[in-house]
Amino acid sequence: MKQITTLIICLLLLQPVFSAPKEPCEEFQSTVSPMELIDPPGDTPEWSMEYRLLLLSETQNQNNAVKVYPNPVYRKDELNISLSGEGTKNLSFYDITGKMVKKVVTERNSVSINIGDLGVGVYILNVKSATLQTTKKVIIR
Repeated sequence: MKQITTLIICLLLLQPVFSAPKEPCEEFQSTVSPMELIDPPGDTPEWSMEYRLLLLSETQNQNNAVKVYPNPVYRKDELNISLSGEGTKNLSFYDITGKMVKKVVTERNSVSINIGDLGVGVYILNVKSATLQTTKKVIIR
């Protein structure tokens, strides 16, 4: 099972506040953007920093977050997809050349999709929401 945790570290420089730019005395690399500490006027070594860890998504088993059935599916049948999480979910189907051939946007956690407009073959289903991004292989017979 694949476990994914998404963390973004935000560093906020609160003190000091300057009117004139100074040369950086240290640089920090965060997951959002580079951060610089600026030496205050008069070379005062006093500064403070506040940081917060923002958890964008809880650790979840990505393999169980989306269920696709039946798979393989016959063109005359509907493809059923069960999704976890709240909010808008974007479901995009790609053929083996990488071309998007179908897109469905839903707020629901369970959706049935008519796949009669897709040809027989192998497709990649990309599922994306605010808290989830995963792909599944779909076989149409």
